[in-house]
Amino acid sequence: MEIVIVKGAGFCFGVRRALDMAGEAIREKQLSATFGPLIHNPQVVEQLQQQGVRVVEQVSDMQPGETLMIRTHGCDPAVERAARARGVVVLDATCPFVARAQREAQRLCDEDWQVIILGEPEHPEARSIREHTGGRAVIVEGPQDLDGLQLKDRVAVVCQTTQRMDNLDALVSELLPRVRLLTVSNTICGATTQRQEASLATAREVDVMIVIGGYHSANTARLAEICSEVNPRTYHIERAEELQPEWVAGAVRVGITAGASTPNSAIEAVNAALKQRL
Repeated sequence: MEIVIVKGAGFCFGVRRALDMAGEAIREKQLSATFGPLIHNPQVVEQLQQQGVRVVEQVSDMQPGETLMIRTHGCDPAVERAARARGVVVLDATCPFVARAQREAQRLCDEDWQVIILGEPEHPEARSIREHTGGRAVIVEGPQDLDGLQLKDRVAVVCQTTQRMDNLDALVSELLPRVRLLTVSNTICGATTQRQEASLATAREVDVMIVIGGYHSANTARLAEICSEVNPRTYHIERAEELQPEWVAGAVRVGITAGASTPNSAIEAVNAALKQRL
């Protein structure tokens, strides 16, 4: 059985940067907690907890003098202000590409555009982008969410960084005939697009596709969705232990891809399990 690992699978720049920041802070004994899970990977969060870094969901769980790290997805600016007012040291690990989307959404709102965020309403990144507009922007998952939305003359679109380009194209196509002025800030992460395209190409060429990453990871779920569109034998797992022998029965070629918050160790474990025929 031939195993094909998608080039670029695993940690993206933003995740690696956040983990490097966390590692340095831990070595200097200067990291107490992260505001929400630092990244959407339970194994990595587990490892941080074993090193004494807890996960908090509200600033009131912090004590003056402790250090709080803002997750890669970003957060409401009010959280950082409240933390500093409480005497908490803040380390900002927001992915630079997410921060760019936050700034774009805020700028466009300040310039009196009606800002639409293409993203998942309950995802922390999409929420953080909206919170940077003071709640003025609206989040939609696609063109279907425009029904019932009162559109103004000037509409601007900003994207959650892990969105699919075809979803953005569909939203723009729907908006164009309905508004007078439309501006689009393509804040989809370039690495995300490349990973999706490479995974799609591999899924077309293999018998089975394995997608590794946290079940709460938006970009991993999107990879699984994309791959399953062209390969029905696509399976999303978090750990190698979840692999089932029947999944690869009769397979000659098996592809492996992974989300942006998936460590190399998880990819290597899946690769090893497949080589040993599970």
